[in-house]
Amino acid sequence: MLQREDAILNKKVNGKKATLGGQGRHESIPLASDMAAFMKDVCDQEHILTHTHLISFMKLHHTEWLEEYLAAKTNDDRAYHSLMRLCQRFSLRYRYSQRVPCVSRLTQAVLMETRDNFAAAFWDKFRDTAAEDIINVDETSVYYDMPPGKTLAPIGGSSKVDTSQKHSDRMTAVLTIREKLPILFIVKGEPGGSIETEEVPTYPAGHVYAVQHKAWMDKHVWQMYLTELLKLEITGPTVILADNLDCHVSEASVDTVSTELFGILEPLPKNSTSVCQPLDVGVMGPLKSKLRKKWLTEKPVVTAAEKRLAMIQRTIQAWEEMPCDLIRSSFEKALPQVFML
Repeated sequence: MLQREDAILNKKVNGKKATLGGQGRHESIPLASDMAAFMKDVCDQEHILTHTHLISFMKLHHTEWLEEYLAAKTNDDRAYHSLMRLCQRFSLRYRYSQRVPCVSRLTQAVLMETRDNFAAAFWDKFRDTAAEDIINVDETSVYYDMPPGKTLAPIGGSSKVDTSQKHSDRMTAVLTIREKLPILFIVKGEPGGSIETEEVPTYPAGHVYAVQHKAWMDKHVWQMYLTELLKLEITGPTVILADNLDCHVSEASVDTVSTELFGILEPLPKNSTSVCQPLDVGVMGPLKSKLRKKWLTEKPVVTAAEKRLAMIQRTIQAWEEMPCDLIRSSFEKALPQVFML
């Protein structure tokens, strides 16, 4: 006789199912649904959420359960660590992970409203513009290795480091999409110095290279980008989407775009590039992921010149591997309207 014969015979389920349902691991704490709802509410309101916040929630709303849990431990130290591990496992079970908080001046709801309003105004203004005549440009930092924010140190020992090792070797890559256009690399160095005269000529062909004191975008480099890269890649009147960096939206920039490129410079709304800029919405994340993976398999180099070349080659390889569908979908997300590139 089966132990659950009546239940099996009377259960109304699809005959193809192998079980009656309800099996599997169950929650070990009665407050699971309440705490999961609390975590969701905190994140929806864009507040910081930590494991200590979960404990505070227990202390406030489930005092009796918490007191019983702590009383079952042999001492306070064990009780604390046991409770922290419980919170950590609970977070993972509900698909939360520890991440560096991204501070935003605007809430997600306001950002989405800004995106929708900008997209509506954009397509009202440029509804007759072909998709291949809409370009987005943005800069991103490229590091030789992962820039260290923390260091491993012996327990009980000092964590002091030489400040010269704090920052990784860095350059700036200027990316442009309607399709994947050539990259402008901004290399740190003295304009007209040995890097520009000796190294730059040896860099991979098909891309453009500029040398700037801090490897940052400035008015000179932006004019170089417009006239020596973008001008050669467009075939007609073009709409250029760019953020509000001073050199992007200066009078000189607007004049160059209109008179030499016969285009229109369309600035993105302030503080909203995370939702309004196609490159930020769908390209930068996958690109940075590819760069990290390629760094893992690279042969280590020592000299500054070798590191600069390695960063350039790595970025070019990652850029070439980016799928074209990703470019199209990033425009569709940032500027909601169904269109084909």
